[in-house]
Amino acid sequence: MTKVYFVRHAEPNYENHDDLLRELTPKGMQERKIATDFLSNKKIDAVFSSPYKRAVQTLEDFADKSGFKIETIDDFHERKVGTEWIENFHDFSKNQWTDFDYKLAGGESLREVQSRNIAALKEVLHKYEGKNIAIGSHGTALSTIINYYDKSYGYADFEKIRSVMPWIVAFEFDGEKCVSIKNLGKPEIWDAYDADYKKIEDVALVRGEDDMFPEGMYHLVCEILVRHVDGTYLLMKRDPTKPLYPNMWEATAGGSALKGETDIEGALRELREETGIVADKLEFLDKSIGGHCWHVRFLCVTDCDKNSIKLQEGETCDFKWVTGAEVLAMTENELVGWQMKKHIK
Repeated sequence: MTKVYFVRHAEPNYENHDDLLRELTPKGMQERKIATDFLSNKKIDAVFSSPYKRAVQTLEDFADKSGFKIETIDDFHERKVGTEWIENFHDFSKNQWTDFDYKLAGGESLREVQSRNIAALKEVLHKYEGKNIAIGSHGTALSTIINYYDKSYGYADFEKIRSVMPWIVAFEFDGEKCVSIKNLGKPEIWDAYDADYKKIEDVALVRGEDDMFPEGMYHLVCEILVRHVDGTYLLMKRDPTKPLYPNMWEATAGGSALKGETDIEGALRELREETGIVADKLEFLDKSIGGHCWHVRFLCVTDCDKNSIKLQEGETCDFKWVTGAEVLAMTENELVGWQMKKHIK
């Protein structure tokens, strides 16, 4: 089997209208390390890219650290829009996905973009059969590649990834036959910790690859119990689309600490993202190992407006404030994070 990891570039400088020379922003230069960390354990054999600067820059960090020379292939470049800069990109994109032959003067249709990208990909597959390949790409170009193998992929799917950078899609091929496509989005990268809660330097763990974690390595999961100054506790309802525990109440806000974050930094960020509560300090409660995780628990005491709680799309769908007695009365079938009960008054 041949594995191909297409990596859409990190955030570019849209103030630069030169498509060939548009560089990454400082944020993009920082976030290209997500691609570096993701590819680090994929046993890559060769690195290719669109010749456009933003695509090359995105893979440069990985290539430099891994001893690869990036080979640019012109046919992997992004769709040429036309002779002028497009301000209403939304309508232009919708027109192109509605009609694969639609194009502006001096520009390319999606059919033309797809044709040259697929031709370039097939050449790589022929030359590197059975290898693991990384290819620097672009949002539209990569979307047309997915569409070639999966005709259900269309404008609605493209809209979902428009702001996802870097964006990684993993393809698996048997010869030229595509046997699987995994849309990995913008991978979440974590630091690794040992059983003594010591950070392991120069090791990155990737969300969704728990079965590939080395023995004795764990990532941080930050859990925050929120108590109002009036004594009530915040419960958040998990979104119905969540694969685990949908529509169940949770006695904590929280999630995984990102690479480079301490436990307290990860906890404060997760609290802000999931509830809208901005705190400057938390009280440490306890920590324990469970599965591939170090679970680190904190308490936030807040005087926030109880009606100001914000929901995070795809994560939570409702909230409520309840007394400690009400929380303690809930069963494991009603409440996720029941371990927090011992910290509830």
